[in-house]
Amino acid sequence: MNTSLYTSARPLKVRIAKVADGKAELVFPDNQTVTISAKYLPHTTLAGKEFFLNLLSHEDLALSKKEIAKEVLKEILE
Repeated sequence: MNTSLYTSARPLKVRIAKVADGKAELVFPDNQTVTISAKYLPHTTLAGKEFFLNLLSHEDLALSKKEIAKEVLKEILE
């Protein structure tokens, strides 16, 4: 299933500064940093890689799920 519909209007780019001891340090474009559990990243994540974060409200996520369901039904019926 295409999950690309789970995107916010303004995805946020982050760079992985380091991954060690089960933690990952993310750096935002304005050089703010945050440390998260590495379990939330793809297993092949290395320092220096860039990703996009999507910040979605519960309402936006529910709408996205509804849009995906419609697309799946369209594919099934075609």
